[in-house]
Amino acid sequence: MFWFPTKKEVLKEFDKIKNSLMKNDYKTESNETSLKKLKEEVRSNNTKIARLEGMITVILNKSQSQKVPILPKKSQDNIETRLLNRVRRGKKALVIAEIEKLRDSHKTIEMYDVIVLEKGLCSKASFYRYIEILKSQRINNETKIRHS
Repeated sequence: MFWFPTKKEVLKEFDKIKNSLMKNDYKTESNETSLKKLKEEVRSNNTKIARLEGMITVILNKSQSQKVPILPKKSQDNIETRLLNRVRRGKKALVIAEIEKLRDSHKTIEMYDVIVLEKGLCSKASFYRYIEILKSQRINNETKIRHS
């Protein structure tokens, strides 16, 4: 029929449960310390990102005012060289963001004057290629919305 546990068996099971709970408490304490460490790392990474963004804006402002391509000098250290290379690689995103910022208030020709001629962010061909990319993305988004 039914099996009724003895008092010893019940106490053993309670001890097992108690031990497992204590182990879990230990794990949660270590998890809390690791979470604190991760939060500190995130904060420090955020400050590093903010510094890098500031450096990028300074570099872009200098290059825009001088209208000279960004080229690292031999005397610059590796960090500056890497940063400039990242700026060059991420230039497409910067130009597209600038186009999107100016899109509502300017015509395409005016955007061309600002981005290519005044700021020197890209060439004429690249500018119009980015415009075509944005147009195709907008058309794709509109068709997706209509089909939904």
